[in-house]
Amino acid sequence: MMSVLKKKPRHEVISIRLSEDRLNLLERYQRVLSEQLRREVSLGEAAFLVIEERVEGMDRETSRHEMLSTPTASLYHIRKKWESQHTLSVAEWDVLMHYLQIGAEEEIQEPPLLWPAIPSRESYAVLLDAFEAVYLSRKSPASEHAGYYVRNLGGDAAGVRTSDEKPEQKHQAVLKQVASRKQLLKPSEKWERPGSVARCLLVAVRDEEVESSKLDQVLAPFWLTLWGLAARGHWLNHEHLPVRPAGPSEDDFRRRIILPEPLKSDDLTLSFTGIGCPELGVSIDLGHIRRVSFLIARYPELAEFQTMLTGWPMKRSWNGRHFVATPSKEKAGTTITLWLRRNDVGIEFTEREWVALGELSLNSSSLPEIQRWLEELRLEYGEQG
Repeated sequence: MMSVLKKKPRHEVISIRLSEDRLNLLERYQRVLSEQLRREVSLGEAAFLVIEERVEGMDRETSRHEMLSTPTASLYHIRKKWESQHTLSVAEWDVLMHYLQIGAEEEIQEPPLLWPAIPSRESYAVLLDAFEAVYLSRKSPASEHAGYYVRNLGGDAAGVRTSDEKPEQKHQAVLKQVASRKQLLKPSEKWERPGSVARCLLVAVRDEEVESSKLDQVLAPFWLTLWGLAARGHWLNHEHLPVRPAGPSEDDFRRRIILPEPLKSDDLTLSFTGIGCPELGVSIDLGHIRRVSFLIARYPELAEFQTMLTGWPMKRSWNGRHFVATPSKEKAGTTITLWLRRNDVGIEFTEREWVALGELSLNSSSLPEIQRWLEELRLEYGEQG
């Protein structure tokens, strides 16, 4: 009974109406195929072969469109697939690059206007390396996008021209521009953004005909940075939501983590709460004398808070997406006023308290339970602080 009901292969017969110009073109193609194959080729077979020649591109474009219609689920699937197999289809790389470009080029944070720098200097360096790796893996020795790459990497401003040059000269111009942008990223301060390198990477992945297995190989060393920017792109483009399945998940390991006891330094107490699981809440209590405490309940705020405590030199005000911190020198010593943008509340710290809070933050981040939880949040939210 089952064999009777078993589905047979599906072969559809379709008819299409062509304009006279399109019919003439198909007939010309029919004659070319007949000569090449040294046999008669029907008009229907010629039309079929036209579709067959484009099937790979059609599948890639269709898959990309389908995945972009369910972005959160698609990106989550891409992450999990990579973590388990280290392989992606070309359409999945396309989707990843789409969100990476958003994460790398939209709502850029540049100190001192906005702290911390996002993307960071290190992330830009990785993007340049990733683009160079894909570009050097291209199918055609002469890339038709060489001029585009040079312009988007700041070549026009440097007087670089590629329109009339030979293929090898264009190739060398691209490599020279990449090397130039890497040099501008070397200073830890006053470094320069390398133009639209994410756009170059997207075009290289999409249009240089690099096979998916080769993309897997050349981009594997850069995965964490590429994913972090793509997750940030999702966060920016979809109402600040993380790349995470909707609703509670019984399989989420964070539900089984026993959070450590509060950390204390004089009157300061830093404690953790998983009430908002899968979010990690961090509470800072300033002691019974001042009776002030505040809760950081979302990862983007927590990431900036940790960066501010450990990476801010206090030479000028910290102006962040979530916090503003201003140092003031007085006779009794330096004080830091911390403003919580979300609550529009200011809290004053002595320099000693600020340093102690930074040490508590560092100590908490080294705890295995907190490390594991924060790492998962970084993967869900992408580059934040």
